[in-house]
Amino acid sequence: MSRILRRTRTRLVRAGLTTGVVGAALLVAPQAAFAAPSIGPAVVAPGGNASLMDPQVTFAANPAVQLVPPTAAACPAKFSAISAAGPWNATNASRPNANMVGFTVPAVNGPTAGTNGAVRPYLACVYEGTNVAVSSLQGGTSFYLGTPVSATPSSGAGGGGGQVTVSAATPLFTGLSAVSAMFTTGACTTYPTANTPQNMVGTVSKLTAAGLSLTVPSGVVAAGASPAQYSICLYDASTSAAAGALLSVGQYTATLVSVTPSGGSYLNSVGITASSGSAFLSGVTTPAVLLVANGGCPGTWSTAAVNGTPPVVVAGSGVRRLSNTRAAVTVPPLPISNGQPTPYQVCFYANNTTGALLGSSVYTAAIVATPSSVSPAAGPAAGGNTITVVGADFPTDPGRITATLGGAALTNIQSLSDKAFTALAPPHSVENNVALVVSTPAGTRALAGAYSYLNPIRVSPNTAPNTTPAVDVSVLGTGLMGTNFGSGGNAGRVFLVDGLYNGADAGAGVRANGPVAECLNVLVISDEELICTLQLNRRLNAQGGDFFNPMTYTNLLTTDVSTTAGSRVIMSAAGKFNANDAGQPIVQAANANIPVNSIVTAVLSPTKAVISAPATATSGAAFTATIGNSTAVRTFPNALITTAGSVTVSLASGAFTRADVGRQFFATPGVPNGTTIVSMAPGGATATLSAPATLGTAGTLSNVSFSDTTTTLTGSSLLATDVNAVIGANQLGIPAGTVLTAVTPGTSATLSAAATATTAAGGVNLPVNRPVAASLYAAAPVVEGAYNLVVVSNGAPDAMANDPDYYQTDVTSSSTFTVASF
Repeated sequence: MSRILRRTRTRLVRAGLTTGVVGAALLVAPQAAFAAPSIGPAVVAPGGNASLMDPQVTFAANPAVQLVPPTAAACPAKFSAISAAGPWNATNASRPNANMVGFTVPAVNGPTAGTNGAVRPYLACVYEGTNVAVSSLQGGTSFYLGTPVSATPSSGAGGGGGQVTVSAATPLFTGLSAVSAMFTTGACTTYPTANTPQNMVGTVSKLTAAGLSLTVPSGVVAAGASPAQYSICLYDASTSAAAGALLSVGQYTATLVSVTPSGGSYLNSVGITASSGSAFLSGVTTPAVLLVANGGCPGTWSTAAVNGTPPVVVAGSGVRRLSNTRAAVTVPPLPISNGQPTPYQVCFYANNTTGALLGSSVYTAAIVATPSSVSPAAGPAAGGNTITVVGADFPTDPGRITATLGGAALTNIQSLSDKAFTALAPPHSVENNVALVVSTPAGTRALAGAYSYLNPIRVSPNTAPNTTPAVDVSVLGTGLMGTNFGSGGNAGRVFLVDGLYNGADAGAGVRANGPVAECLNVLVISDEELICTLQLNRRLNAQGGDFFNPMTYTNLLTTDVSTTAGSRVIMSAAGKFNANDAGQPIVQAANANIPVNSIVTAVLSPTKAVISAPATATSGAAFTATIGNSTAVRTFPNALITTAGSVTVSLASGAFTRADVGRQFFATPGVPNGTTIVSMAPGGATATLSAPATLGTAGTLSNVSFSDTTTTLTGSSLLATDVNAVIGANQLGIPAGTVLTAVTPGTSATLSAAATATTAAGGVNLPVNRPVAASLYAAAPVVEGAYNLVVVSNGAPDAMANDPDYYQTDVTSSSTFTVASF
């Protein structure tokens, strides 16, 4: 038997085990199978790295590591040939120092973990070489292979009560109805069923398939001034066949002293406080602090290296005694290992000469997470919307990120990667450019101007044609009952605006960006909803207080217009086109370039517009044209027939055309100014108005006489305005629809059709329609396009500057209203 093998066997005997029972011992307590050697981490993932330490062995310069299944009695005395069932060769075997061997567990074609990554015990055996049946065993110990778990926080003051989140690297808890946990300073044994250990966790809450939450039991305490290392043993507590099986092992440190914050930036000095439930600083006037990165605190003050790494001394002024139970420490910038969070023991001493250790805690130096943007960058004041925070160095373990927007805490923080996380935005008052503050165990960073809280609304429906005189709109928002809505003065209003509403007076009562339409008859349903009626067939004027009136509108373009033969696009050199030009007639003296009866059908920009007919010639030089000029686009001399209270009109002669839809009546008896034609019947015999007529053209011709087969009507009641009057339905002998083509007032009239009977002496009363002269002016609806509906608390001009309580809702995608024919 070799010296190494004898030494290994001796240790096993001292531990109360023999090589014949090592396999059974591994299944119960893998870390206890070898007393002196140790391996870390507690659980190694397939493909993960591990380090085996044995202070009593000087390992070969080029060691080899084999992984042996637990069914083996012990590590074989000689290096073995590998097989699919084991042993398996570890990779990357190295000797960082004489008493340590590092290695990597194969990710494939090697030992495997249990269901969902539950741990299985294996042996890690170190040999002096790779010669099969020749290279001798130098040492070994057991380890768990499976899914590692981490505890957050990973340390806390003794006495329990703290909340800990346990996170697995993979969905370890999938399908398990219950999980149990136990804290122990020894090995994780099989599931304890007979006698519940003191440090068995009362309730373990399953958060996700990879996350648990638990409360540290009261028996988890520090042993004196030094921290106590505990294993968190996780078991399957479901009713499955595997119930009671060990799932994984986490690490937790109980300390006499707790520090806040428990971590910070490795690049900067960080202020922390240290607190204890006991008077650990009693009688101490000038406490001293060492920060130890690679081991435990020395029992007395010493700046000698610990496991090859000198401790960091906190300068005298960096330690302040606040009371018998509390101190403040300025942690200097600290080195970290491989860019990863690095734990340090914060060791308190009675003095910086020969002082005894008073207590310790754990502080982690790390790269502080840095937020760089928030998407979307704005949202509703009510909160509840999902945002994504992008940046760098975010921890991915649950519970390790907290954040605020404008001082309000984000909720439901979910890690996407070390570069992004999502969260629900909290409620906040309306405010632009609030700061995002992200805190992790490594420290806190702020991103100024990261997010804006808006006052949005949602409108439904969100589209309608501009021929409609009334569309009822539901507006969803917040705080609507606090606004006094009305139709003028300082009342609240609902406006349709092209872009962002700006009620500032730009001169002559014109608003800087006023409404194109108003949603009237506001009915507040609740604090979150109102109903209003939007009129789109007529747009507002530049003052926003009345409708645009084409009868009074003129846009004179002096020596400014140019055309191209055959093109409907015309140009304004001085950029004089504006939205009010749309639908208006355009006239050029002598009509050398622009055809007669042309209409501006669209304004594309201040320099470009479209007309209804192609230009007849290319202009050599800019010419003068007039848009609008109070010109009716169509007249009906004594032809319009109306009925009081009805929206249907007809013509005594001629017909309506599709081009008339949207046009407005002005100076027409019985039709309110600005009334538009909403639609027309096939063939144009009748049209529908946006408002009912106020007068009817129906009347009576009293005491008139006629003779059979003649076309002459006599009577003293005939008037000059009866020309073109239309005889209505009757049984008296004049065909319905007959027109009075000529009238001699008080005497006679000529009929368009002969009578079919002769009246008796004294005459008869004939029903008649006396058509009126009508004038149609250019349509002036809200121009088709995308707008925004906005609620303002005060609709008066300059209210934003004059009303300290003024507010308006924000422009968002949900406030968009599209005016379109489809």
